[in-house]
Amino acid sequence: MPRRIQFKVTNNRENFVSTEEWESIRSLQRWYNSEFFWTGGKLDFRRFLIFPNYDRVGSDSAIVRTRFEELEKRGYTEEEIVDELEARELILVKRGGYEEGAFASGFARVADNEFNAYLVLDFLLKVSRIARTASIDVLDEGDFVKTHSVRLAGGSAILKATEVDARIIDEVRANRRIFAVVNPDKYDGHPQFSNLVSEFCELMPDERAKVLANWNWLGYESKSSFDFNGDDFYGFDLNQKLSNLYFI
Repeated sequence: MPRRIQFKVTNNRENFVSTEEWESIRSLQRWYNSEFFWTGGKLDFRRFLIFPNYDRVGSDSAIVRTRFEELEKRGYTEEEIVDELEARELILVKRGGYEEGAFASGFARVADNEFNAYLVLDFLLKVSRIARTASIDVLDEGDFVKTHSVRLAGGSAILKATEVDARIIDEVRANRRIFAVVNPDKYDGHPQFSNLVSEFCELMPDERAKVLANWNWLGYESKSSFDFNGDDFYGFDLNQKLSNLYFI
């Protein structure tokens, strides 16, 4: 599995996202997924995981998608559509997306494409400004987020200093930089991520060893993509889009 960036809005009394805000977030997600080139996987931020109720629809699961699209065209919100289909016993629903105890959750696979990592956090920062009374917890398995985890709220980044290595916190405090600077030019023509090696069994033993020795194709060694100390010398700096950087 390639490196992921995971994100969620916890389902608690401190977080509130209105139906209108969520619909705006869904529209923004569709725009990001269609506007940019994604090499590992696209944004997948969800309030609901939907499964056909095969006891009711049989093998014709397309009826669920067709009905969903019909209601969407008629102006129904996602929540209204889910409630309608669930009431008719056409679907089974897991609320909160992928994470337990979440209002909404999701992830994006980015592997070693740091420009895609930039786009994910750029999207989430905008989401935090749309949903003004909610916070988003983010976990980066790579190094675009220098502290690996961060909370976004109202266009600001919030760090729990006690949960991060003191050396990294000192560096972030000194530079006021929690996100890496990324040169997007490096990722023009970046190959699509794949965890499939074509005709692996046909390779000679030394060729197999060479393939298996290069774990970077899994997308974990993203630090090598940067010029120096986890940053490119020039590029897009998401830190400049933050309203504030808080340490708690």
